[in-house]
Amino acid sequence: MIDTALTAFSISLAVFILLIFLQRQERRRERRFFAIGLRQWFDNIVDKVTRGFANGFGHFSKYVVQLNWYYSIHALLRTWLRVLVSVYTFFENIFEQNRYRTKKLRAEKRKNKIPTHLEEVAEHQRDTALSPKQQEQLRDKKLESDD
Repeated sequence: MIDTALTAFSISLAVFILLIFLQRQERRRERRFFAIGLRQWFDNIVDKVTRGFANGFGHFSKYVVQLNWYYSIHALLRTWLRVLVSVYTFFENIFEQNRYRTKKLRAEKRKNKIPTHLEEVAEHQRDTALSPKQQEQLRDKKLESDD
């Protein structure tokens, strides 16, 4: 079994070295020595496969990666928008609570109205006002005293 493996390895190594030497000679002379059409056909297939991989990678990098980048930015902006909406809602709730408290205080103030100083003065004037008969007597008295 070891002999078979060594034989296969030796033959493979010899063929590899021969192909390297052959490839060097073809490059020096800038032409192929044998199976020109078949080798050209294989070269064309390899070229098409290579271009396919290059185009596929270009498509992948341009569209898939770029699209994922845009989706990431979109997700970030959507998250930021949700944060802004929650902050807005928080402050809106505070404003609504303050509006409710203000309405409640105004209603309470109307209910438990405390008279102002001017209202107290007007009340005092009404309480101490002279009757029409007293006013006439006071007027007559003043007119007599002025003469």
